[in-house]
Amino acid sequence: MIIRRITAAVRKADFGALLLELVVLVVGILLALAADRWNQRRLDEIETARIVARLKSDTVRNLGMFEQSLPDMESGLENIKALQRALQVGTTDGEDAAQIQAAMTAIGVVPSYPLVFSAYEELVATGRLRQLGDPLLVDLLGNQRAEYDAAQAVVGYWRDIIQGPKNALDQHVEYYYSSERMSEDDMVVRFEFAALAADRNLRNKVFDAVDVHRDWLDRQNEIHQTTQQIAGRLGIL
Repeated sequence: MIIRRITAAVRKADFGALLLELVVLVVGILLALAADRWNQRRLDEIETARIVARLKSDTVRNLGMFEQSLPDMESGLENIKALQRALQVGTTDGEDAAQIQAAMTAIGVVPSYPLVFSAYEELVATGRLRQLGDPLLVDLLGNQRAEYDAAQAVVGYWRDIIQGPKNALDQHVEYYYSSERMSEDDMVVRFEFAALAADRNLRNKVFDAVDVHRDWLDRQNEIHQTTQQIAGRLGIL
């Protein structure tokens, strides 16, 4: 319709009408483009809000994982430190026998618990990360992923180190289950402590195990603190 009117105005050399029709055409195009941009922004905001909701869910899940895993790591470290102290002085006097026994089964385990990054990865892949409008949150999310990847890169190496004390203990310790359930809680160890204390290689290996378990716990605590800060920025804590 507008094109026909413009053509007619040109034929009649009615430049006033031609200008008016051109203005109407341009304004119509601009309004259509503005409406399209507004609609696209609205859709982007809806999609970003959906991903942020998943980010909150992922963060809650990660915090729950740490609440479960960190106490286990802390108690495992304390048990191994009790074994180390006993080996250094050559006696279990003054140490908790249950801690010594628990150290025998925990010393060769460096637990690793996977964090959930699906929402963060989608924000990065879709270019919506900056749409969060919170530069500190963006930095924290990047730091969390970097800290986690760095920890995962060394956990295999630490597990190789931790195998040394486990192998040294296996030469002196007999493991068995106290019930037919064969659960972790039913595992019992039998050993002669004098033989353990006389093995200098074992004492050195247990010293290494303390270092590995402490370093791993420190790494996990760092990631946990970053996750707590993320939760704070998301309004979860």
